[in-house]
This record gives sequence, structure tokens and C-alpha cells, in this order.
Amino acid sequence: MGRLDRIEDKLKLMESSQTPVKKKKGFKLPWKITTLMKKSSKKDDFVVIQYLTQKYEIRFKLCKIISGDVVVVNNKVHRLNPKKMWKYGKYRWYIHKEIDREPISNEDLEEVKARNDDTEADVPLIKAVLGAIQRQQQSGKKNVALIIGVLIAAGIGAFILFGGG
Repeated sequence: MGRLDRIEDKLKLMESSQTPVKKKKGFKLPWKITTLMKKSSKKDDFVVIQYLTQKYEIRFKLCKIISGDVVVVNNKVHRLNPKKMWKYGKYRWYIHKEIDREPISNEDLEEVKARNDDTEADVPLIKAVLGAIQRQQQSGKKNVALIIGVLIAAGIGAFILFGGG
């Protein structure tokens, strides 16, 4: 029996000495934002607004909906549109700029494409830039080899002229 007890003790020590494998945690919204989201889901006449200020600050606010499609944030009126609602999991909110009445959305895709500001047009440009960078790196390696070769030849020439006598 003594031997079995010692084996069990060794197993317990081995188990306790092994560090548990930690799982990678995914992104989680901050506690303040999730509490605002929960409050807005409990009350039908409130909505969470992600407010982008002129001072380049992001603020989350719980705002009361007035007359069905309007909210007032810092004494400024903003419209609501269900098509422009943003989602993360089960949470939903609007993103408003302080200087604009309409929420931020992806509905203006055609306008962005018309003025050539869309990111889809950037693919050929990115490939061209990456190709130029690779060519520059390759030519940089050739320049280093050329400089080293010239220095070696100059060293051999100096040795022959001044010290090889």
C-alpha cells in the first residue's frame, strides 16, 4: 500500500506542476458598452449611439428616440434609419458624426465608386507599389555587392603598391 500511495502522490505532483493550456480569448466589447447595449435592449424607446465628436473622440451614449426616427445628442438632432444600423453579435447601434444628421453607413457605395475613392480600385495600385519595393530591394543587394567588390580590389591594389614589396 505504501508504494501505491507514493505513486498517487507523484501523479498528483505531476498534474499540479503542468500549467494548464490557456485558450485564446476573442474580442469582447468593454463592460461599459455592453451595459449600455443591455439597457437599450430592455427599453424600446432607447438606442445606443456611437458618437464621433469634432475633437476626434468616440463616445457611446444611450439616447431616447423622439417621434420614431430622431435622437438628440448634445443638443444636436440626428436621424435614425434601420438600414444604417451596425451589428456586433446580438448588439446593435448607430454611428453618428457630430457634424452630420445621417448615420454612417455603406449605402453610398455607388457615390464612392463614381468619384474613384473605393478600396476595390486600389488592388492594381498596391500590386504596383509592392513590385517597385521588391525591385528596389533587389537592386540594393546588387549595389552592396558592387561596393564590397570595389573595396576588395582597392585593398589588393594598395597592398601590392605599398606593402607587398
